[in-house]
Amino acid sequence: MEQVNKNLGGGITLNGNPLQLIAENYRDLNAMMVKEIELATAHPGLTGGYREEMWVKFFRSIIPRKFSFVHGAMIIDSGGKLSNEVDIAVIDEMYTPYIFQYHTLKLIPIEAVSLVIECKSTTYNSEQLIAWAKKIEELKANNTGIARIATGYATGVTSETQSQTLPIKVLVSIKDNVTDEALHQSKEQLGDHFDFIVQEQREFATDKKRFEVLIKNEEKTLGWWGNRLNHHYQIESEEEAPLPVKFVKEKPGGKTILEQAGFTLDENFGITNKLVEMKIADNPLLSLNLQLNQLLMLINNPMLFPHFAYAKAFQEL
Repeated sequence: MEQVNKNLGGGITLNGNPLQLIAENYRDLNAMMVKEIELATAHPGLTGGYREEMWVKFFRSIIPRKFSFVHGAMIIDSGGKLSNEVDIAVIDEMYTPYIFQYHTLKLIPIEAVSLVIECKSTTYNSEQLIAWAKKIEELKANNTGIARIATGYATGVTSETQSQTLPIKVLVSIKDNVTDEALHQSKEQLGDHFDFIVQEQREFATDKKRFEVLIKNEEKTLGWWGNRLNHHYQIESEEEAPLPVKFVKEKPGGKTILEQAGFTLDENFGITNKLVEMKIADNPLLSLNLQLNQLLMLINNPMLFPHFAYAKAFQEL
């Protein structure tokens, strides 16, 4: 790969391939975050708040600015269901510029939420975490929103690509795992309810620590993920479906434009690439950046907000 040697000013010189430097920066970031957590743990009075702020700082650095972070909120739906408290909810305020509030309690409609993050320390109760996740999974996004688009007026009821969204669920903890078996156990216990699990791992021989990212469904196709996130409650099969792409024509005697771009296709030109194909060896946080943002782009925007559904719910009270 091309090497770069460029003076950026301010005493900074870029030596080597820029992608290599970015990868090294993420490895350094991983080590630095472990040290930050250990520092906070040494001062119990700071641990909870400091830990949560550290995760906000990290996710803020990798998630597009159009998303806002809300601390200590609860998520609701138009049917009156309520989640447990969510440590960090990530919403798109461009489409849902308000949060219902009751005094200081923040209530966020499920249609606005793209990502939820649950922060834990060195220990946690797996059954309680599963119950927490199920509370969110039980919320039902309503697809009766209506809005103007470039070609006319659109409603969520007629949307082929988004009927009921489910937020991406992330568990972060500083649970110290010494063996690969311990990490595997966490992934198997919680991987069906949390899309990403970020935990510490300590090498037994060197005692070095870093955060690892566990994804139970990493081998699933992007089409499977798209169905999981955009058609909640309507998934008929656990098969690894392709991601449907419209208006793709095969070039006579050659590859399609998608194949030229490096995608793999089925016979109907559906993209069959898997999430694991964005994993960077020996670099968990860089992998998380790429994989998480790809899934956010599959959701792309929150659902059209169903004002009629919430108005009806208030009227029926």
